[in-house]
Amino acid sequence: MDTGNAPPSSFEGLQFYKAEFASAHSTKVCTRCKQSIASDYFEAGGQIVCRTCRDQLTGAVRDRWVFLRALLYGGLVGAAGTLVWSLIIHFTGYELGLIAIIVGVGVGLAVRKGSRGRGGWKYQTLAMVLTYVSITTSYVPIVFKGFVEGIKKNEAATAVKESTAPSAAENSVEPTKLTTTPGRDGKKPSMPLPIAIVAFVGVIWGLALAAPFLAGASNIMGIIIIGIGLYEAWKFNKRVIVNGPFKLVPEPAPAAEPSAAGTP
Repeated sequence: MDTGNAPPSSFEGLQFYKAEFASAHSTKVCTRCKQSIASDYFEAGGQIVCRTCRDQLTGAVRDRWVFLRALLYGGLVGAAGTLVWSLIIHFTGYELGLIAIIVGVGVGLAVRKGSRGRGGWKYQTLAMVLTYVSITTSYVPIVFKGFVEGIKKNEAATAVKESTAPSAAENSVEPTKLTTTPGRDGKKPSMPLPIAIVAFVGVIWGLALAAPFLAGASNIMGIIIIGIGLYEAWKFNKRVIVNGPFKLVPEPAPAAEPSAAGTP
């Protein structure tokens, strides 16, 4: 029987009674590690991830360095932000609020990179603290300058007061000597230099941390901008919700039995 114009060999290998599914292995690649997924996959933040990356996101894989790594990455970016903001204030005299937002974004991304995307309240808190410290530390030179100027003004006022006071020779009564100096050798005890330096730095830094709020309502816009920077740092470190597992290849349907020719 003639089958038409096509040669009979063109129909070899065709069958219509069994469904065959194409393999979907090559169509699924983990968006984090870029490795092909062989069995099942998960969805995290709208992205396809493999089981290994899922375990890293959820903390199933124990990594004792993850927090220190997030602290290091975020701290480096925060230090860079402090340096840039300090230079801008020093050379221009202006405080650009946009820098605070950029610092928040940079620190948030750095903490997320260091934590390998785990997220959660611990890393959100870390990112916000590093962002605030980075922003307020840029006020340290300003606070230090004001502190030194205050000391100089106090010394100048004391010198003027002493120069206008009557000398001891002009007084008929000899000034009494103070005998309340403690110590057997008669010397006034002084604070050790290392402790004095640490205390001085602590006072300066403490004032810098409180600087955004010391101005009160006059700095309300600056406080709002800092709040936006903190929000950006917090936002990038939300805990990622992971769904799955999902089967990569669907289960094949059972093959249909071939019907005999002429069966009704």
